[in-house]
Amino acid sequence: SGKGTIGKIISKYLKFQYLDTGLLYRAVAYKFLTSKSIISSDKAIFFAKNIELEDLDNPELRFERCGNLASKLAESDKVRQELILFQRNFAHKKVGAVLDGRDIGSVIFPDAKIKFFVTADLAVRAQRRKEQYKKMGQEYSLTDITNKLEQRDKRDKNRKVSPLICMPDAIVYDNSEVSFEKLNKEIIEIVEKKYKSLKL
Repeated sequence: SGKGTIGKIISKYLKFQYLDTGLLYRAVAYKFLTSKSIISSDKAIFFAKNIELEDLDNPELRFERCGNLASKLAESDKVRQELILFQRNFAHKKVGAVLDGRDIGSVIFPDAKIKFFVTADLAVRAQRRKEQYKKMGQEYSLTDITNKLEQRDKRDKNRKVSPLICMPDAIVYDNSEVSFEKLNKEIIEIVEKKYKSLKL
């Protein structure tokens, strides 16, 4: 949906640190995939407890295999609890922070000053993901990517722990057909207006 791009625009504008929280789950998935460990709750919790910020710099976390496993690991309440601590500690160490994820405004920081709920048409998201994979040297069919995104959305919306929901106080932004220039301008305008109202 482009929430990462939007998160980076805001963090650059406000000079805040940025965290893509989805990479935390992908980092746990990567540890399973590279260690060839049998997937278990205890092992997942161990990996989650030992995630370092530097682990998130690994480009392989963006690969399809990490994304699929990460979405399944995100259904574990115990894994989520460990990674929630990481996310909250990240923000509390900074003057301000921008976090990008599917449960930030609802669970991680329900009292966040500015919340965005970013959406985009499924077909647009699939095409963007296909182009992203191509840049990483991976080729997947558009149909396969669309199906995987659809499955992930369904899993995230229906999971018992931290389901994907739009909070009433979130700013809903449809990023289906917006150029980067327009996106940059509109997001900064929204943040400026919201930020000024908070200072009044």
